[in-house]
Amino acid sequence: MVEELVDERVIRSDPNRTLIPAVIVSAVVVEPWGAHPSYAQGHYDRDNDFYVGWETISRERAELASYLDEFVYGVQDRTQYMEKQPRLMERLKAGEQRCAGVNYGF
Repeated sequence: MVEELVDERVIRSDPNRTLIPAVIVSAVVVEPWGAHPSYAQGHYDRDNDFYVGWETISRERAELASYLDEFVYGVQDRTQYMEKQPRLMERLKAGEQRCAGVNYGF
């Protein structure tokens, strides 16, 4: 699962960004916000509010069942999941911060 597809030249320009070697990839699915509640570098931040709330949700069987019914079993796809959290994208969207180029040499 990836946030976005980029041109091969982007990957080759900075091979350290390739975390999973091509030989073990069977398919690629573009799924924006697919890492939530974790983060996707340069796209959105970690949802710390979720992790803080998860402690309470995961302690009680009824709370956990209610959460799963609403946000896992109760949605057809990622779009519905995101629609249930209308302010999520604006709250977590990463700001622009570019780094300097790197000389990898030959």
